Amino acid sequence: MRTLAAEWIKFRTLRSSLWSLAAAVAAALAVTVPAAGTVLPRLDAGRSPDQASLAAWSVAFFGLALSALVVGVLGVITMTGEQASRMINLTYTAMPSRRGVLLAKAAVLTGTSLVTLVLIGTIGHLYGRTVIARLHPTSLPPDAWPLIGSAALVLVTAALLGLALGALLRNGALAAVVLIATLHVLPFILMSIPGGEHVGEFLPLVAGLQLLHQVPQTMPATTAFAICALWTVVPIGIALAISPGPGSSS
Repeated sequence: MRTLAAEWIKFRTLRSSLWSLAAAVAAALAVTVPAAGTVLPRLDAGRSPDQASLAAWSVAFFGLALSALVVGVLGVITMTGEQASRMINLTYTAMPSRRGVLLAKAAVLTGTSLVTLVLIGTIGHLYGRTVIARLHPTSLPPDAWPLIGSAALVLVTAALLGLALGALLRNGALAAVVLIATLHVLPFILMSIPGGEHVGEFLPLVAGLQLLHQVPQTMPATTAFAICALWTVVPIGIALAISPGPGSSS
């Protein structure tokens, strides 16, 4: 708990963290607002209040791909920022368990990603509700929970992937490039290669967008969920596995 508290204090006192979270929310809303104004007015009057609400929730997450990139880069900075300034040495002196420090950073990023999701979803949904007020949408229809859970998984996956890349590569610029390539560049490259789209399905953001119904569904939801989950735990697991134990000088 002491390590977790220390990481939380460091995280919330950095202006870059707050600016990154604000950017993640703003990026999502920059897509949500025009999308809501374009898509939601087209809903037919026969939609039930629950169906109208579900549509508003879906539109609220249209910008999540951009937010995932911002949150992922924040994950990179959370690790490499301390490495670049050598402050990480003080951290390891006070808390010798490097695995404990990495897990604490992961926990802080996970919580932060969920708060970001709440802001994106709440603001986006409330705006969408104003657009389709004529349909009297409900607040939280049962079918919205899988959508919200999928959105949470997408953001957490991006954040922890960025953290893991920062821990493994120990270079902020390189880790950010690999993150951007994995999330956004490789899917487009693979789509232009015959058969490449089948490989691209196993990339984290492609699987996540399938869960959010923002790209054509080419795999069962359980498979897409498993792919995202693996991208969440495997890179962090590798970083933990190769982290030196307490007292190591490496």
